[in-house]
Amino acid sequence: MSFSSYVLEIYDAEDYVGPNPVRVTGMGIINGPENSQYFVIEPDHEIVTSKRTTNQLAVRAHYDGDPISHVTDSVATVGIALLSADSEIDSEHTYNFNDLKFWKVGKISPRN
Repeated sequence: MSFSSYVLEIYDAEDYVGPNPVRVTGMGIINGPENSQYFVIEPDHEIVTSKRTTNQLAVRAHYDGDPISHVTDSVATVGIALLSADSEIDSEHTYNFNDLKFWKVGKISPRN
C-alpha cells in the first residue's frame, strides 16, 4: 500500500467554501473509535467549515465491512471526519470521538 495523491469529492458541502473536489495527500492510517480505521489525508489548502479550520481530514470506508485498503487503493465512498488541530498521526494510539468529528460523506479516488 503506498500513500500518495488522491482526489476527494465532498458531498453536500453547504458549510464549506473552497474547491470541490479537493486534491489531498495520504499521510497514514490511524485507529479510531469502535474498532475502525481511518486514512489521514492532508488537503492542498486549509479546509474551512462553519465550525473549524483544519489541515487534516480522516476518512474511513462508508460501508461496513469495507477494509481500509479499499479506501487507500481504489475509488471508495467515505465518511469524512475533521481531525483535531493538534492531532499527530500515531498508528499506536486509538483516537476517540473528541479527536474525530464526523463532517461529511464523499468519494476518494487515487490520482495517477
